[in-house]
Amino acid sequence: MADEHHCEICLREQQLQAQQEEEEQRQLAAEKYQRPDIPYQSGLVLQVRAHIPFEPFGNPGYATTFKNRGDDFAPTHGQADWCMENPYPETHPHPDKSVFNLRLLDQVAVRDGRGTQLLRCEWEGQEARGLPLVAKIFDPMYYARDEVGEDVTWVAASDYACETASYEDLQKAGVDGVWTPKYFGSWTFDLPITEDETRQVHMVILEWVNAPTMLSYCERRRIHHIPPQRRLDILAQIFETRAQLAFHGAESLDLAMRNVLIMGDIENDPAPPRVIFIDFNDSFARNRPNSLFQVEWEKPPNPLCLYWDARSVEEFNSWIPEPHLSNTDAFNKWAKSLWGDSEDYCISAEFDDFTTTESYQTLGDSPPPTPLPDTSFWDLEEEEWLPLSEAAKFDPAQWPAFQEDTEFESDESYSGSEETMSDAASQSS
Repeated sequence: MADEHHCEICLREQQLQAQQEEEEQRQLAAEKYQRPDIPYQSGLVLQVRAHIPFEPFGNPGYATTFKNRGDDFAPTHGQADWCMENPYPETHPHPDKSVFNLRLLDQVAVRDGRGTQLLRCEWEGQEARGLPLVAKIFDPMYYARDEVGEDVTWVAASDYACETASYEDLQKAGVDGVWTPKYFGSWTFDLPITEDETRQVHMVILEWVNAPTMLSYCERRRIHHIPPQRRLDILAQIFETRAQLAFHGAESLDLAMRNVLIMGDIENDPAPPRVIFIDFNDSFARNRPNSLFQVEWEKPPNPLCLYWDARSVEEFNSWIPEPHLSNTDAFNKWAKSLWGDSEDYCISAEFDDFTTTESYQTLGDSPPPTPLPDTSFWDLEEEEWLPLSEAAKFDPAQWPAFQEDTEFESDESYSGSEETMSDAASQSS
């Protein structure tokens, strides 16, 4: 009897599996388009045209300009069918109809389901013109389908719209390429989906910046090679850069170590490095026409509006030395010594006024403490603080599981350029 009962269970499981396979085959047969393999390979030449991007949307700072259509309908479509039946929103055609050949050189971060695809590239026939370039491609065909009601076109369009808005506003303000990679415009190109049909894909072209991310120093367990005071100095640069970018029209909503590039030998060279922000698909151009929070600042907002009492610094915890990491008063004294009386910044009504807090009023004017030598480091794999002796055992070249985080790989980091691609940068360093 036990054997018969066991066989009945197996039979039901087999029947259920057969029904599921039959349903999958029926759904595949009903689909009009087949999802192609990722075409973005070394040597591919894209025929690109200038494109006017749509107004930014998708984060809470913008009035929505493109409705998410996926909640009820997308799960019933294959991804290829959905992308073809629900394309990007339309914009006015660009007045320049010129077509240029863009050659893809090598992959920086290309993977099905990762969102944007990044590749180094060059203008064909004009290889010596300008700076090294990277293409950031917003192709919904290869976005993960578990986001925002499965409407991958909506997600890709939002990423593209927010990214271009920030770069355009920085360009308009005359600071293009100062704190970010230089922007070389928004483009579109056509890819075949069948023998007779094509689909349109949008992208931006940016300067390739060959530099490691902040995060890479933690991933490679080299954070303790950077003197503690130097790490604080670099952190101050990052906070000030964020304020400058917000002032000029690119307020990052995803400020993380994976999205900050550091140019310079910060382990040995005492000169201030160049700090570069990447990945603006989650950003806010405050003064866009459809912004819900328009404001005009006379000066950049004071970094203390965001960071007083160590607010919003959790992403940088592994970078901050003691006692500033665990002692809020020590952090506040350091921050107040830099920006408490600064006339270079304003206290904006859009942010909390740190001067009204009890911690500011009772802090006093004593100098900040000297940062202490490191005794431990944050291990990203184990997700715990470990003694420095453990860091010496780490050799990325001998650890197959190690993969550097990049705008490209962990959604969004970089180490070469937008996303200055950590993988490529680490290989060239």
